[in-house]
Amino acid sequence: MQLTVSRPDLLDAINRVIGGVEKRQTMPILGNLLLEADDHRLQLTGTDLEIQLESECPADTTQPGRTTVNARKLHDIIRAIPAESQIVLRQEEGFVIVQAGHSVFRLACLPADEYPRMEATTEEHRLVLGQNRLRAMLDKTQFSMAQQDVRYFLNGLLFEVSPERIRCVATDGHRLALAETDSQQSIQDTLRIIVPRKMVMELMRALDRDDDSPVELLVSTQQIELKLAHQRMVSKLIDGRFPDYERVIPKNNSKQVHVDRETLKQVLQRASVLNTDRFAGAHYHLQSDRLAIEAINSDQESSREEIPVHYQGDDLKIAFNISYMLAILSHVDDMQVRMDFETPESSALILPTDEDAIRTRYVLMPMKI
Repeated sequence: MQLTVSRPDLLDAINRVIGGVEKRQTMPILGNLLLEADDHRLQLTGTDLEIQLESECPADTTQPGRTTVNARKLHDIIRAIPAESQIVLRQEEGFVIVQAGHSVFRLACLPADEYPRMEATTEEHRLVLGQNRLRAMLDKTQFSMAQQDVRYFLNGLLFEVSPERIRCVATDGHRLALAETDSQQSIQDTLRIIVPRKMVMELMRALDRDDDSPVELLVSTQQIELKLAHQRMVSKLIDGRFPDYERVIPKNNSKQVHVDRETLKQVLQRASVLNTDRFAGAHYHLQSDRLAIEAINSDQESSREEIPVHYQGDDLKIAFNISYMLAILSHVDDMQVRMDFETPESSALILPTDEDAIRTRYVLMPMKI
């Protein structure tokens, strides 16, 4: 194998696949990228056997071939090379030579035939959605996914598709985020799959928030696959039953509050200065047309701020995790948010006041502090 490739093209291609390579591997070859060169391109593949990322870039190939090389070392070398360099990659006697100008690096390689590949997705469903809309739905829900929860089905995002709409739902048991959009899909029954956290984050990296061109998702009983112009992403699905999220969403909360999103966000950010613990909470004292927020830490330091709101109803005192509420407010675009309450022990429903193409709902469990 021997080829010449521009440094920006190669670095972009590596960046698109290196997320599929775990730093710690049980098999040494899984720490490598698969390099495959043909007439006019170089294809790169990274996998951890749960997710597989592929990308390609243009290359002037003088000798086609295949090999594997350590992903992190190759990435760090290419990143350190001057920006406008032309890079020569060639394979010789168990090594890959990386040459740029007067710089030469010699990296050990492993046989390409030993590199494990995930099988192609057996297409059962083809879903089509605008690239920017899919990314926005993921962005508005992904922060509520669990991390390394023993309830493995929470360590991912529910992708629910009916003939008329698409929903993304995520929950860690303390909060829930839902985003939905109208979309005509060529399926008969409702499809529900759980996409692993790692694939969700890689999708967000790959999808362009400003590109409204349609993208295709291929779904089977075990895998999901997305193809972009110079990239292919495949992931196994989580085999489990997602909770009945409809039962969690409050339907009859009678206390409705309208508040300026940015004002509430700034108050909570100031309260978090004292309460640096991830699970720190704040009390919300709700009275007619005003909301007081109080926080106190383990050193008995405290903060209290009062802001105007639109509310007519009985007084209410309820507590929420500060960081959870801030995360929700950071993913709402509207200037005003609506919060529906019932009792100090009941979940709150938080939603934008103006709906757009993507409709969102957030549910937050109260704290006992």
